[in-house]
Amino acid sequence: MIHFSLFSSLQPTGGHNETSGPRLILLPPRKMINKSRGKILGVLALFLVVVWYAIYREDGYTQLFYFPAQENKTTCPLGEVEKKAVQLIANYSREQPLFLQLKDYFWVKTPSLYELPYGTKGSEDVLLRLLSITHYSVPESIQRLKCRRCAVVGNGHRLRNSSMGETIDAYDIVIRLNNAPVHGYEQDVGSKTTMRLFYPESAHFNPRRENNPETLLVLVPFKPADFQWLEAILNDKKRVRKGFWKQPPLIWDADPQRVRVLNPYFMEVTAAKLLNLPMKQPRKVKQKPTTGLLAITLALHLCDLVHIAGFGYPDLANKKQTIHYYEQITLKSMAASEHNVSHEAMAIKRMLELGLLKNLTYF
Repeated sequence: MIHFSLFSSLQPTGGHNETSGPRLILLPPRKMINKSRGKILGVLALFLVVVWYAIYREDGYTQLFYFPAQENKTTCPLGEVEKKAVQLIANYSREQPLFLQLKDYFWVKTPSLYELPYGTKGSEDVLLRLLSITHYSVPESIQRLKCRRCAVVGNGHRLRNSSMGETIDAYDIVIRLNNAPVHGYEQDVGSKTTMRLFYPESAHFNPRRENNPETLLVLVPFKPADFQWLEAILNDKKRVRKGFWKQPPLIWDADPQRVRVLNPYFMEVTAAKLLNLPMKQPRKVKQKPTTGLLAITLALHLCDLVHIAGFGYPDLANKKQTIHYYEQITLKSMAASEHNVSHEAMAIKRMLELGLLKNLTYF
């Protein structure tokens, strides 16, 4: 039964019929309510459409001029690096420690098979002294990461004017090489440095200016004199001046607690398994891996995701093209080096093909 309001008793008077004058048309209360609700919902929907359109226009306008840094917050590919590395590195294992530690040289049960740079045979005494003033631990900030997303930053010319700085800084771990500067190049190379690999001849950088306070300074030892140089520097002893192809710095203001000595095992893996170099070579034809390729090997053993930037050299015919983003040295300077850059380029391309690495800059 439909209930009408009190006003339903009002009817026209004076004998008028339905056509003789206007008649008040009454609606049931429920229909009136439904009609009101419809109007309110319609107005609300129109309001939401207007707001959405305004936001859409603003976002669309912003996107025309805003280029966000590459996001690296993808699902962590845990275990993928290990699976793919086995295809390239025989007997691949993450069991080896990253850095040398003092306790391993008090009682040496299994002496190293090789001399530097592939082992520590014959350098144990000076290494004992050096390890007594440096550290070996991996910082807790790295250990507690559930996924270690790493960027290995080369020193290549292609980083110049690349605007890659924000992208590089977004990684959990950023590994840099030798004396490559950060100060003044932040827009292209970033400012974050988790580790810096170096050797004495490449230590011509200000450790406190070109790195973060927590940066690990990782010595890559090529010869016994490298141990002697670092020990003398940190203990403020008489400096070692002989045995270097280029004079290393005589003053180097580094905190010994941030200094590490890289395990020569990684140099061995890089040389023998990535470049197929013999561990014992004639002195006249010696070849060694670059610090850059060594850093990639280290990252493969440390990280769950490895991206590289600033790797690659100019075409061999282009002798005037500079090879670094921060100085005017050309490929001609590599002629007398002990590095085979073409061989290394093939090794990196192989890793890219296997999906071990991703390249952030063209290679």
